[in-house]
Parts: sequence; structure tokens; C-alpha cells
Amino acid sequence: MIVMTTVPAGRRRGPSKGDLRERAILDTARALLARKPLADITIDELAAGAQISRSSFYFYFDSKLAVVVALLHGLAGELGRDSEPWLAGTGPDVPALRRSLTALAGLWRDQGRLIAGALAAAPGCPPIAQWRAGLREAHVARLAARITRDRAAGLAPDGPAPRVLAALIDDLRTAAFAAATDPEGLVDDLVTVELRMLYADFPVPRSDG
Repeated sequence: MIVMTTVPAGRRRGPSKGDLRERAILDTARALLARKPLADITIDELAAGAQISRSSFYFYFDSKLAVVVALLHGLAGELGRDSEPWLAGTGPDVPALRRSLTALAGLWRDQGRLIAGALAAAPGCPPIAQWRAGLREAHVARLAARITRDRAAGLAPDGPAPRVLAALIDDLRTAAFAAATDPEGLVDDLVTVELRMLYADFPVPRSDG
């Protein structure tokens, strides 16, 4: 008698026990970071939150830093998804930029400790520095391409080199949100500043909120 052990065509296996434990570690880290700084979180807390032993933790991650890097890469995916309509568009599209910045503000509100801790640690931590450099380069390159398209179409005035302007905007966002106690309260001001940097005297309507 032959017992079928494969999954039938068209059906997918659910997450493995290892996948669930890894996700539990990440969820625990995210919850802990909402309450206290990264430096105060221990491996024992991460393991306990995932309901595994300390030794089992090291089967999934070799350090607390590895957990942080995994969380950061997840954030990068969210950032790319939420900014895509703005970066792929043309012209002074106020609603698209506002939606992009609102999503970014939400990430800073919910994951501010993680992001701020990562930015502070980046200079002395190659994995986090690489994450930050990759994230910045991706945004700067896409925004510079948008600026170039708008200038070629006559939708934006000439000015600083597209990459220089895009880098200034990226740095402005990061500095503003890192210092903010109310990230969402910055959205209208950032929309105004960024559009005026890109389109000179373009009149920017304020949101109703």
C-alpha cells in the first residue's frame, strides 16, 4: 500500500513550525520595541515571548542584531510599496505624495524606536549601515528619475541636479521624522516643502485633517 504524502496540486502547505517560531520572535521584538529601547531588550525576553528556550532562539537568529536586521528588511518592503504610486508618477500629484508621506509617518509612529535605534547604530554596524544605504539609494534613485521625467516634460523647473535634490529630500524626511513626537502632524508641512522644492511656487492645498 502506498501512502500519499505530497500536497495535492493547487494546494499549498501552511507555514512550518520553524516559520511560526521565527515570526513569533519577530513579533515579540516588535512589541518590545514599542515599549523600550533596543539596548534594553534581551535574548531571554525574545525567547520567552516566542515561547522557546534561549538555546532554541539561536537556531533561528544568531544575535539580537540579526532580529533587528530582519525587522528592518520587512520595513523596507512596506516603504517601497507605499511610495510606489508617487515615485512612478509625474507632476505635482498632491494626493499621491500625501498618501506616501502619511504611510511613512505611520511607520515612524508604530516603529519609531526600531528605526531611530537602527539609524543611531548604523555608523558602527555594517549590516544596519548596509540596510540604510540601500534604502536611501533606492529612494534617491527613483525620486531622481521622477525629477528628470518632470523636467523633460516641462512639468518642473530646472534646478539642482536631480540626484542632489532627491538626496536632500530624503535626508529632510529622515531628520524631520526622527525628531518628531507626532509624525502624522508633519505630513502637511512635508508635502508643502517637498513640492516647493520640486516645483518652485506650486500652491499646495492643505489637507482637511
